[in-house]
Amino acid sequence: MRITNSQTTSILLDSMTRNNDKLSQLMQQMSSSNRLLHPSDDPIASVSILRVQRAEASLTQYGSNISSLSGSLSIQETNLQSTSDTMLDVRDLLLWASNGSNGKEELSAMAGQLSTLETTLVSYLNVQDEEGRYLFSGTLTDKPAVTFDSATGTYSATGNAKTRQAAVANGVLVDENVAVQPIFGGSMDFLNSLHGLVAKLQDPALDTTDPTVLQSIKDTMNLLDDSQGKVLSTITDLGGRQNTLTLLDNSNQDVSLVNQKIEGDLSALDYGKASIDLNNYKLALQATQKTYVTVNGLSLFSIL
Repeated sequence: MRITNSQTTSILLDSMTRNNDKLSQLMQQMSSSNRLLHPSDDPIASVSILRVQRAEASLTQYGSNISSLSGSLSIQETNLQSTSDTMLDVRDLLLWASNGSNGKEELSAMAGQLSTLETTLVSYLNVQDEEGRYLFSGTLTDKPAVTFDSATGTYSATGNAKTRQAAVANGVLVDENVAVQPIFGGSMDFLNSLHGLVAKLQDPALDTTDPTVLQSIKDTMNLLDDSQGKVLSTITDLGGRQNTLTLLDNSNQDVSLVNQKIEGDLSALDYGKASIDLNNYKLALQATQKTYVTVNGLSLFSIL
């Protein structure tokens, strides 16, 4: 088979182009420390990296959810602890009022303090987050957890007893909130009993010897003890959720480190091998260039 000068030139040009492309690609890989500039460089590794990156995106979202949820639970726990502390103050006053030695003026003064504490309790139960959502209203976050009807003079739960959930790990959901209803009941018996007692103790016609007065104080105290026990139980539950979030966050971070190592192993460039390849491509390119110059310089006059 006869090979013409034009064919030889074409072969040499093609070889130089391929070597130059390889050289350019290798230099880009070395400058970026990444051997995978395009998926076609290693299709199998590229698919594996995509899977790892999707997993990392999920872990990032879980981390964001955990951070947000932890902050919200902390706010709820703080307000419930303040609720419990306020209820203890109410209990101290009720004990004082029940000793049977107080006159109208003393009981009326206690009632004034109880009224202030009542308002404080309601403010804790109707706490809102920075976006204006009520934390203890269940899933009805646009409504107060507790509402007072001035017409009937009674409190009622205007939220619901449902909980919201957040994904914090693969297949793991954690409750975002606690609701007032499971703690105080839908009819808000404790708050209504306290409100009624305040009105009774502030009544100018109050008969301090009336046995129903002492009974009202004891009934209110019993409802308080029951509700406070549930508040404390809920605080413990919130603490347990926080511990769970901490463990899951640590686990997610460990998985993330493994993913980063896998992605690094799949995409990292072997500089030792790359340096050898770089020298080889340079030598090959130089040899081809010299051959090209030599072949192009040949003619019949060179032979004659």
